[in-house]
Amino acid sequence: MRQSRTRNPSSPAWAAALGFALATVLGLGACRETPAAPNIVVVVQDTVRPDRLSAYGHPKPTSPFLDAFSASGVRFDRAYSSSSWTLPAHASLFTGAPPRIHRATQGRPHVEAALPLLAEQLAEAGYQTAGFSANMWVSELAGLDRGFTHFENLNKGIYSHHIKELASDPQGLSKPTASHYVVSRVLAWLEEERDASHPFFLFVNVVEPHLPYLPDWASARNFLPSRSARFGVIRRYYPSADPTKLLYRHYGRENPLSNAEWEMLGAMYDGTLHLADRITQAIVSAVDQESDADHTLVFILSDHGENLGDHGHIGHFFNLYDSNLRILLAARGPGFRPGLVESGPVQIADVHATALAAAGLASPSHSSGLDLRKSLPEHRIVEAALDYPSISLGMFEGMKGRQELEPYEVALGAAVGPRYKLIRSTNLEGQLVGEEIYDVLEDPGEERPLSPGEIDPETLSALRAGITHDTTTRAVDSALLEDLDPETREGLRALGYVRDQEASE
Repeated sequence: MRQSRTRNPSSPAWAAALGFALATVLGLGACRETPAAPNIVVVVQDTVRPDRLSAYGHPKPTSPFLDAFSASGVRFDRAYSSSSWTLPAHASLFTGAPPRIHRATQGRPHVEAALPLLAEQLAEAGYQTAGFSANMWVSELAGLDRGFTHFENLNKGIYSHHIKELASDPQGLSKPTASHYVVSRVLAWLEEERDASHPFFLFVNVVEPHLPYLPDWASARNFLPSRSARFGVIRRYYPSADPTKLLYRHYGRENPLSNAEWEMLGAMYDGTLHLADRITQAIVSAVDQESDADHTLVFILSDHGENLGDHGHIGHFFNLYDSNLRILLAARGPGFRPGLVESGPVQIADVHATALAAAGLASPSHSSGLDLRKSLPEHRIVEAALDYPSISLGMFEGMKGRQELEPYEVALGAAVGPRYKLIRSTNLEGQLVGEEIYDVLEDPGEERPLSPGEIDPETLSALRAGITHDTTTRAVDSALLEDLDPETREGLRALGYVRDQEASE
C-alpha cells in the first residue's frame, strides 16, 4: 500500500502559501519586473558514483540524458557527500548541517527534531512542497518527511514487490517509463495537484542503482552480452532480489569474487545507471512541461557512491573513500551558466544553501553550505563522517568469518581539500586508530597513501582541523529497528539494512 499524505489546505503552511500568492499578485501590480521565487526541483539518484557516468567521462553510455542536462547547466566534478549512506547524506541535504549537528547516524538514525528541514523552510516561504521517496530512510521513519504538504513513501509496501518482479523476469522486459512506480506518482502530482499560483519544491529519490542491481534489458543491453547473462547474474548473486548471499560471500572472504565476476556486477550496475537516467529524464521532462525552464532550478545529484571491489568493499559499507563519498551533482536554471564545469570541492549541503538563497531565504547558522551560483573559495575544505557502523555490522551477525569485519568497528571522519584528502578512524573511546592521506588529484583511486611528512604541515593541520566528528554509542535505537511494522522492515531488508529475523549464513 502506498504511504501518502496530503495535508490540510487550512494548515499554517498553506496559509503562508496563500499569503505569498497574494503578495506576489499585489507586487506584480505595483512593479511588473519583480520576479517571483523560482520553482526548485531536486532529483536524487541514490547510490550513484560519478566515475561510472558517461557525463563524467565513463566510456560506456550510462547517462545520455545527464550528458545533455549537464551541457545545459553546471556539472560539479568534485562533489562530496557528508557520509557514505542514505540517511546522514539526505539529512545534510535537507538541513545544510554536517552529521555531528543533524545527528542522523547509525547510532541514532533520526534527524535532529529541532533543526528545520528544507521543505519546512520553503513551505513557510509560500512554496507548494511535494516529496516522493523510494528509500525507506528518506521518509517518516527518520523524520525526513517534515515540511512536505504532499509526501509519498514509495518504498513501504511497494519497493520489495517491485524488485522481486524484476528479479524473476528472465527476459528483463521493459515497461513504459511513465508507468514506473515513482515516475507515475510524480507525474500524477504535477498534472493533478500542482497549483500554478505558487512556486513549487519537488523532491524525488530514485533507488535503481542500489543493490540488488536489477536493470531491465533496455538499459542493460549496452553493457551485457545477452538477456541470459543478465538473468544469470541475478540468480547467482541475489536470487529473489536478496543481496545477502553476495554480501556474506564478499565480507566472509572465503570465496573472493574473481575479476570476471566483478566485471559482470559492474555491468549490471551500469545498467541501473542507465535506467535511473531514463527515469530522471521522464521526471525532468514532465517538470519542463509544467513550468518555465528559465524560472526553475533543477538539481540532479546522488547521495553517496558505491564500491565495486574498491579497497576491498562492495556496496557502501565501512569506508569514506571517494568511490563511496564522491557524488553526482549537476544543476540547471537561473544563476547557473550553461556548459560550465566546476572542478573545486563542493558538498551536498551546498544544494540546501543554494535552494534557500534562490528562494530569498538565509541559510541557518548551523549550515556548512554555500550558494553554488556564486564563486567558491579557492582553498575550501569539506567534511564527511561515518559514525560507528552499528546498523551495517548488524547485517552480518551470524556470518561465518565475522572476525573479518573487526577492522571496520571504528568511526570515520574525512576532510577533503583542493588536492589532498585525510581519513581518520577512531575507536569508541575517541582514540585515534589510523590516519590515511591521499593526493586525490594525482591518485584518484586512493591507492598510494602518503606519509604526514609528504605534504605541507599547514595543509595537514587544516585537514585535521576539518574533521570534527564524534564517535557514538554502539547501540541502535531498538524501538526504531526492532519494533517495526512488517512493511517498513521489509522495505529496509530489501535495501540491505536489516536481516530477516531468522537469517543466518
